[in-house]
Amino acid sequence: MSAPPGHAREPIYFPLEQGERAQHLDVNQLLPRQVYEKLAEMLSESLPPVARDGEDEGSRFLRERGHATIFLDGNRGTGKTTVMANLPKYLETSGVRTRHPELADAVHVLRPIDPSQLEDGDDLFLNVVVAAVLGDRCIRKQRDLKPDAWRALHESLQSLGVALTGRETQGEGVGLDRLRAFIGSQELAYAVHDFFDKAARLLGKRLIVLPIDDVDTTLHRAFENLEVVRRYLPSPVLLPIVCGDLKLYREVTWRDSLRRLTMDVADFSKDARPIAEDLAHEYLRKVFPLHRRLRMPEVRTFLDDPNVLLGAKLAGAAEPRLSLPLLEDWLRALLTGPVNGHENSRLPIPLPTVRALSQLLSRVRIGIGDVEKAYFAETASLPETDLMRRISYRRLGRIPARHGQPVRPAAEPSKRPNTVSLGDWQLALLDHFVYEPSAGAVCLVLLAMQHWRTMQNSSVFATPLFQPLRQVNLPDMRYIETRAHLSWGMDLSGRLPDSWVHGLPSESVLPFATPEVGRAVVRSDWEVTTSLEDDPSFAGRSRMLVELVTHHNFYSTSKRATLICSGRIVELVVTSLLRDVTVADIERILAQAPFHSAVHVAATKAIELSIDDIHLADLDEDDLPSSQALDKHADDLDRDLAIQQLVEAIQGWRNVTQVARVPLSPWFVYCAVNKTFNQIPFFTRPRKLDEQPQIELLSDVVASGLSAFNALWAAFASFEKGPLFDLGPEISTVNLLNRRGDFSRNNLYTQNIKPLVDRSPERATVQGEMLFSATQALDSHPLREQLRDFFEYASKREKLVPPLSSPPQRTTVKVKSPGRLLLLELLGLPPDGLLSKKKILNALNKNAPTGQSPEHFGEAVLRTVTNRYPRLRELSILSAAIDTLNQKKPDSGTS
Repeated sequence: MSAPPGHAREPIYFPLEQGERAQHLDVNQLLPRQVYEKLAEMLSESLPPVARDGEDEGSRFLRERGHATIFLDGNRGTGKTTVMANLPKYLETSGVRTRHPELADAVHVLRPIDPSQLEDGDDLFLNVVVAAVLGDRCIRKQRDLKPDAWRALHESLQSLGVALTGRETQGEGVGLDRLRAFIGSQELAYAVHDFFDKAARLLGKRLIVLPIDDVDTTLHRAFENLEVVRRYLPSPVLLPIVCGDLKLYREVTWRDSLRRLTMDVADFSKDARPIAEDLAHEYLRKVFPLHRRLRMPEVRTFLDDPNVLLGAKLAGAAEPRLSLPLLEDWLRALLTGPVNGHENSRLPIPLPTVRALSQLLSRVRIGIGDVEKAYFAETASLPETDLMRRISYRRLGRIPARHGQPVRPAAEPSKRPNTVSLGDWQLALLDHFVYEPSAGAVCLVLLAMQHWRTMQNSSVFATPLFQPLRQVNLPDMRYIETRAHLSWGMDLSGRLPDSWVHGLPSESVLPFATPEVGRAVVRSDWEVTTSLEDDPSFAGRSRMLVELVTHHNFYSTSKRATLICSGRIVELVVTSLLRDVTVADIERILAQAPFHSAVHVAATKAIELSIDDIHLADLDEDDLPSSQALDKHADDLDRDLAIQQLVEAIQGWRNVTQVARVPLSPWFVYCAVNKTFNQIPFFTRPRKLDEQPQIELLSDVVASGLSAFNALWAAFASFEKGPLFDLGPEISTVNLLNRRGDFSRNNLYTQNIKPLVDRSPERATVQGEMLFSATQALDSHPLREQLRDFFEYASKREKLVPPLSSPPQRTTVKVKSPGRLLLLELLGLPPDGLLSKKKILNALNKNAPTGQSPEHFGEAVLRTVTNRYPRLRELSILSAAIDTLNQKKPDSGTS
């Protein structure tokens, strides 16, 4: 808000206990100063000249009469009533008296009148306008002080009453009586002027200001009320100030014009509407001249004004220091975390009007003082208040810092304890915003905060923010009207039962990525049965990591498949960022379906991997050859040890990186997780509906888990990198396509992650604030290191086996190895016979055990020989034969 020319700006104090009272206690608490000043200018310009001696009052009325109504435009809750109620006090201020010396003494402002208080049948002018004058306290005081002037006002009232009676009976009489009534109604405008002129003379004023609040509130009377303003209030000594919403006035006016145009004409509405709209524009141009219109500032104006301070200026009390912009910075730090605003990550905080802002301050006023102390570093550091300072620096343009600017060292933290209660703030905000229809996202964030604070043993994702199907019918959000499109049906059609897919809702409160279908694969040589010399727990850890990446799921009533999914990796990483991870956390994550997978979202519904009625032996671990059976008890011990070691490693990582100082808002996590699941189909592409599961190498399985970690890591970086961390705003938005590529060369790493990770210690502060980012912490996450080591191990092990390629149709290699002999023996072929794809197909069809399909039998042979002789070249011929069998299977539903 700009100050008047030559007028120094003074602080505006916003009382925390003001509520919705229109009458302020002090002028320094009036918010829209520019509106008050503009009103003072218009009133000064509207002062009528002093009446000439002997001038006929009727001639003066005709000479100076005209439409000079001031229109104050603004939506509901923008503070129009407050402006009207406090206008007299503002005119009395020393600054206004200096700029407009005669104004305060020449003007009398009546109390605002509200036409919405009229009952049906009441007359706006008779029951409200005239009553406002006669009921004015200053008018009543003059009765005994100026009896002659009071008598003149009373006589004028009598004349006005006669004129009003004539108007009301104009249509009832006949002949001469009706003519007399018509002539009397023509004199009503002058009678009105005379009445206000006598009131002004009684007060010793030159101009009476009549504020009329919300003429448009009572819609069925709105146009009638406007007609009173147009017909009877254009007087040189009377200045109406009408408040309301200009759009609504236009709507009311053109509809009334249309009604009158089409009252007796059929099929004319379409042609009449443009005429009615033109009439409405000209009507309003006359009643509310364009140069006499003012617009109330939006609430955004005040939220951007550092001159508005929270609190009242009281004698003997400290000056308020926390401004409205700083309050918004605090709400953003608390609700959104360190997001940079890219990719719709700016959370809208629903403060649509000044009234809404006043109500929110009334709700949270008790905690304002604690936030003020924390912001000005008078109490100990808190991640949210540290972020609040950085957000305010960003708003003021102090970050990102220019190159070459000296870096301020980290400030010495205060020894006084921080008194900001995050729990109290979260509860107060939730209690407030559940009644705000547009606050859906904020409410979900606050519910997630409450869940994280109170349900420490539950999944961090067990809250509606991360479960879109629960959002719309949530009892806590019954008043929320926010809606987003939820288009899961197309992507899940054919993957899950049609009855479930067709029952999916089409909307939620917030959008969320389609659940991960997963990649159906055939198990190959995934087992690591021996530990490395320098790492005796490697085998157990390997099995745990495979469990994190894969899920063994029923895809029909009797068949199971191994799915590669990313949800467990995502949940474990997010949990480790938020709190200390326990063994129970990891056991729960491993026991449940992967977060936001199709099998997780659909609960007990079976996922469809293919349209075909597939039969793959290796989809069920019970069919493994006896030679592959493992010591389950030993496996369980190794697995438990691996889980315990991972828990301890994560705890040490949290201590070293000080990740607890990262302000991880649920909104920040939601943005990163949602983006991750949008990326997952690019690097873990699900099978097509008509495509059979294929053998997946162990390195591919681990690469999927590592890619899930990298995708989440890159998502966090894409929302963190920016001015809040003293970095430029350039963000790479490429997709993570290659599971096995060098991620350190990907643009997601080099442009988004690397600037946050490689920050030198001397640039680890911004404006004296220490920087802690989720991106930097994840660089040394134990799970990332374990997945990376496991991937390197699996890749080295698989390099010993030549890559499978299209095999020749016939091979005549003689039996030269035990592996070839074992293969021929298991297939039921003679040891000295020829080995070709055709011969293997015949053997599989002929020698498959009863109840077992040929392709099932072939997969079991392939797995057995591969585990003992992984370098055997003839395995490629067997794989090609199995592929042929799979391709020849009839489509589902055919006979």
